[in-house]
Amino acid sequence: MSAAERWRALLEAWALPPDLLAAVPDSPYQWPAGLWRRKAEPETDSPTLRVVAALLPPGGSLLDVGAGTGRASLALAARGHPLTAVEPNPKMAAALRDEAGAAGVKVRLIEESWPAVAPRAGRHDVALASHVVYDVADLAPFLQALHRAARAGVVLEAGERHPWSGLTKYYQALHGLDRPDGPNSALLIEVVEEVLGLSPQVERWSGPGRLRFADLQELVDLCRRRLLVPVERSAELAALLAPDIVEEGGWLSLRDDPGVVTVWWPVG
Repeated sequence: MSAAERWRALLEAWALPPDLLAAVPDSPYQWPAGLWRRKAEPETDSPTLRVVAALLPPGGSLLDVGAGTGRASLALAARGHPLTAVEPNPKMAAALRDEAGAAGVKVRLIEESWPAVAPRAGRHDVALASHVVYDVADLAPFLQALHRAARAGVVLEAGERHPWSGLTKYYQALHGLDRPDGPNSALLIEVVEEVLGLSPQVERWSGPGRLRFADLQELVDLCRRRLLVPVERSAELAALLAPDIVEEGGWLSLRDDPGVVTVWWPVG
């Protein structure tokens, strides 16, 4: 099995069982409003931003695929780099418009999916995809289209592990449900090497990866949705999570820091 095929198989194995989904009223993918606003705050500095900035020529254009609210790219647009953002989610696209307006920068926003929209997006000096790959089962055409869209380089940012890997033991405790051991950043690098025939540069780092919760209720609410736990079992879930809850700087988080990886390669 190829690296790209293993990537697809592992991602598909993360699908949640229909009977567990049917037993709860909320989507496991929803975010509490306060947590969502904090998660959407634009970055001003990170290893990924520094790599992108080094690849960009003066005034060079940036393509942000799966841009979300523009967290990874608006700071570069504010430095004078023309930004094209691809974001198919209407709520995220609306938030990106708001963030860009607040920052006083112009963004060309395309509300369609990559790589289907690649011809419309056009070529840019740097193509960026930040925390997107774990949502992409068919990774080969996604990466090939990014490579074709870039004149100077391509930059990926992702967690070292699947973003829900830290919940594995809770799925087992609550539902007896095993979760896949992957995909991870090592397999991502294998796919890049296999699909594009090149060896990317890699930087591993620790960032503000943990989600910050204002209080216990906010933390339990998100985990309850992710773990498909009914509201009436919230106290049981809080007790299960308690040994792994840490407080730092007035914020609560779960004791799980998978780390972040920046993967990039020059084009041409």
